[in-house]
Amino acid sequence: MKTLIKLFSTILILSLSGCGKEESTPDPSSQIADKWWCAKTGTGSIASQYFKSDGTWEQGSKGGKFNDTGKWAFSSNKKKIVISNVLDYNKKSKTGWEYDIESYTDASLKMNWSAFNVKMDLEICK
Repeated sequence: MKTLIKLFSTILILSLSGCGKEESTPDPSSQIADKWWCAKTGTGSIASQYFKSDGTWEQGSKGGKFNDTGKWAFSSNKKKIVISNVLDYNKKSKTGWEYDIESYTDASLKMNWSAFNVKMDLEICK
């Protein structure tokens, strides 16, 4: 009987210790925000993107005076970045700004600009 109780206790401990080790996906905002993202070499000429943690967005170049600006937010399921209130450097309004997030890490961001089916393969600007 003691052996059975000991075996049951061991199984119970092993099964409970595995419960707390679920893999969690990092919050995309901590991976994406506050970094200038540039097109990876050889992947096209997509303008650099900057998603500031305060909800503002820029497209162009770091410190550039001809950048597009606006606001950004994640969709409710955090699989899209929705850009709103977009103004180009001439202060003309633009629409159709929604990026489907394909993958992200601390140093890599892949998105699809769905309105124009433009693939964006980005890395942190150097």
